[in-house]
Amino acid sequence: MSATAILNAARTIGGQVQPHLSFRDLRKVYPDGVAALDGVSADVPRGQFCVVLGPSGSGKSTLLRVVNGLTSLSSGQMTLGDLPMSAANLRAIRRKVAMVHQLFNLTERASVSANVLAGAVAEVPFWRVMLGWYPAELRARACEVVARVGLDEIHLPRRAVALSGGQQQRVGIARAFLLRPEVILADEPVASLDPAISREVLGLLREAGREQGATVMCSLHQTDLAREFADRIIGMRKGRVVFDGPPHLFDARAEAALYEGLTPPAQAQPRKEALHA
Repeated sequence: MSATAILNAARTIGGQVQPHLSFRDLRKVYPDGVAALDGVSADVPRGQFCVVLGPSGSGKSTLLRVVNGLTSLSSGQMTLGDLPMSAANLRAIRRKVAMVHQLFNLTERASVSANVLAGAVAEVPFWRVMLGWYPAELRARACEVVARVGLDEIHLPRRAVALSGGQQQRVGIARAFLLRPEVILADEPVASLDPAISREVLGLLREAGREQGATVMCSLHQTDLAREFADRIIGMRKGRVVFDGPPHLFDARAEAALYEGLTPPAQAQPRKEALHA
């Protein structure tokens, strides 16, 4: 089913798009009293590329971790489709969600194909994983997603450590899309990449999500990249939502309010530690 068909199927009779992800008054307070989330509410429709923007410590990563159950809530409710987050639904929700990590999270000595196939570990018997005997259909799917992220067959047997930073993140994206998840969480996926490669990776993530009809929640620091790639920006500060709207409304005034009293984030400029393609 195309992304357009999925979105159309998600519409109610009244023409409103039903939320795919729903957050209701999410609160996460740690034992030391720090409120990582302080009353976060939002609805994210299916297929949206939603950028969560804000300074360090704003709650961006915590919000993403709530979606796949890696962080428990102090109060409030997160719902994926018709599944409320609960101990009983945790496995079912995790089967629908995949993650793209900031530092790639690859097994460096393993091949590209092995790293991509690792995205199916939860769905494959343990003995097959240990022996590397993945079903033929999964191997074929791995080849498809590797090609989709712009890597060639010659990359499949290469060790991940031999790839550039941009190529490693492409492998991470391929792994995330292997099982056709409904939701992709990307936590600072371009923080270690130079500006040109950052734009390539975000463009790839957005387009692959649209092709598959997946909802993408992507945390970023760079405001210019958020404006360029997001369908919607959720700006967070001290655990609260202080902006929620389309990129064209995230103007200089909204940015100043988000980073009031803080050093504004650097735009997408090369870093000394940047990894080049």
